[in-house]
Amino acid sequence: MKNTEIPIAQKIPYKTSIHGVELIDQYHWLRDQNWPNVKDQKVLEYLKAENSYSEDYFKPLNSLTDKLYKEMLGRIKLADRSVPKRHSDYYYYFTITEEKSSYPIYARKTKDGPDEIILDQNKEAEGHNFFSIGVMSVSPNGKLLAYSQDISGDEHFTILVKDLSGNKLLSDSITNVIGNIVWNKAGLGFYYTKLDDKWRANKVYFHKLGDAQALDQLVQEELDQIFRLDLSESSSEDYVFITSSSSTSTEVSFIKADDFSHNGRVIIPRTEDHLYEVDHVNEDFYIYTNDKGKNFRLVRIAVEKYLTHNYIEVVPHSDDIYLTGFYLYTQHLVIVTKELGLPKITVSDYTLNNKKVISFPDSTYTANVIYSCISDDGMLIGYSSLNTPDTVFKYGFVSKYLEVLKIQEIPSGYDKELYKSERLFVTCEDGMEIPISLVYKKSLFKKDGSNPLFLYGYGSYGFAIPPAFSTNIISLLDKGFVYAIAHIRGGDDLGFKWYESAKFLSKKITFEDFISVADYLVENHYTKQGEIAIMGGSAGGMLVGAVMNERPELFKTVIADVPFVDVLNTMLDDTLPLTPGEFKEWGNPKEKEYFNYIKSYSPYDNIRPQNYPKLYVLAGLNDPRVTYWEPAKFVAKLRANKTDNNILLLETEMEAGHRGKSGRFDRLKEIAKKYAFMLHEFAINK
Repeated sequence: MKNTEIPIAQKIPYKTSIHGVELIDQYHWLRDQNWPNVKDQKVLEYLKAENSYSEDYFKPLNSLTDKLYKEMLGRIKLADRSVPKRHSDYYYYFTITEEKSSYPIYARKTKDGPDEIILDQNKEAEGHNFFSIGVMSVSPNGKLLAYSQDISGDEHFTILVKDLSGNKLLSDSITNVIGNIVWNKAGLGFYYTKLDDKWRANKVYFHKLGDAQALDQLVQEELDQIFRLDLSESSSEDYVFITSSSSTSTEVSFIKADDFSHNGRVIIPRTEDHLYEVDHVNEDFYIYTNDKGKNFRLVRIAVEKYLTHNYIEVVPHSDDIYLTGFYLYTQHLVIVTKELGLPKITVSDYTLNNKKVISFPDSTYTANVIYSCISDDGMLIGYSSLNTPDTVFKYGFVSKYLEVLKIQEIPSGYDKELYKSERLFVTCEDGMEIPISLVYKKSLFKKDGSNPLFLYGYGSYGFAIPPAFSTNIISLLDKGFVYAIAHIRGGDDLGFKWYESAKFLSKKITFEDFISVADYLVENHYTKQGEIAIMGGSAGGMLVGAVMNERPELFKTVIADVPFVDVLNTMLDDTLPLTPGEFKEWGNPKEKEYFNYIKSYSPYDNIRPQNYPKLYVLAGLNDPRVTYWEPAKFVAKLRANKTDNNILLLETEMEAGHRGKSGRFDRLKEIAKKYAFMLHEFAINK
């Protein structure tokens, strides 16, 4: 790296006081008061200086980055197509990728007919530095396509409508939306969710085709800022569901899909700590609910009797088995559970007889139902493990046979037998056993502590990290890395209690679990202290920020991707888009108990003079979820406090948001840069 001047952010004390505590934030000024329109030249100059510093760091690594990119690109079948999913008379939304195209082409076909292109994302993306399709929905008669697009990364989508027969756009254009699009049964219009000026999905409208957006009918409004609205369609396509949800409570309303009055009726009124979801088949509502226990149960009730709440239990609650989902077909019910963190798929008829459990061969794996339509004659299953490429099966309801439809092709070659995956458990101080999924190349694994380790985790919002196959990870495995996933509390890997046991005033359990996993892998000679790379994004960025504050000597490198690190200040500011809803995850620091607790782990607030690992921090200027100033402030404060000479980089994508760049080649280049940083700092440059 050139002897480039390290960017040093100016300290400008910003003082606030709460609960009798004075807070002084030296880097508050990095938040542009015009956000989300960032115009402050002083802020922009600082971000650009950091970007220039990062650019100079990576220039000598261009050949390594390019080599990694080509390696990863060589494992992708560039001209490919996905498995079609049946819907009515068509097989829909399968993607076609052409060798040199950055984006997929969406197509449909009849069973034996030719491909019909319904949306070429490459053409849509022309002229845009960022482009993303949100959702697509074909009208009931199959003639119109409504789809949403985002051209800045700020997740404010615009809905457009395309006439598929003439391949032309209609005049309809609905701005500032997010989430699903659901057509009414006649196909004369659709429901959508609109964002307010604080990026909260709080209104559902019905749009009649041909009308201006100003004429759209308000169907439901959510006045509680903690709740957000979502739309879905029943599997039967007879009902539209509007779900108002926080992380601890839901309330579902239903509208008949042919009801032009748009009259929504609440199925179960919201109560604290009651979560539920609803679907419909035949004459019944099926309700997935935690009313009898944290791991949920499944009940049904006739639609005309929904107000009686006289439910018939279909799948009872279990303390040991976590019910994660269900899927409705005309004559078959599919139940998905987790046992010891691994998914299990069970098929039965609606009498709950003739049950069939789908079994899988690997010791640690992920499997999920890819829902097609209620009348399909079988179900699609996506499957992979850490050393098994993605496979799509179809299970025939009549044949009871599991047919392989597609196995991920790796053009440059891949031999599963060269790699080994393991599932381990580490016992924490409180007696809980934390699962670890890991994989390594057999010929390079020594189990004497000499292997470098790449450890990944998340641990928030009840999101589990599945042990899924990644062609990119092979680049690290082939250089001697062990790759491990820590299934820490805060996710729902081992049940809903697994999630709830590490939130609010127990959030530190997430960080303690992660450190316990790292220590265990050191003690058992998978690696050694100081030879561990960690990476986390968003709330996973909070995780890596917290553990490196607590145990910096454990880790050699840290990649923090759009990291949620300024937790206390963000949670104290309820004008920010996500903050009110986040009170149900972290607690409200305007209450003293939560203030003290959040302050005790918030990564930004716990930076102190000590040696830190080598860091690469990424941000998105248009990110509405983790605002750009969180990583910027984090890096600025680290520079002022750390006592080492280790590299510290901040790279802000100036034309993207939370998910980084949009095209598949650009995204792959981003991953290659992250790996190049990691390998360079581990002195593995081959």
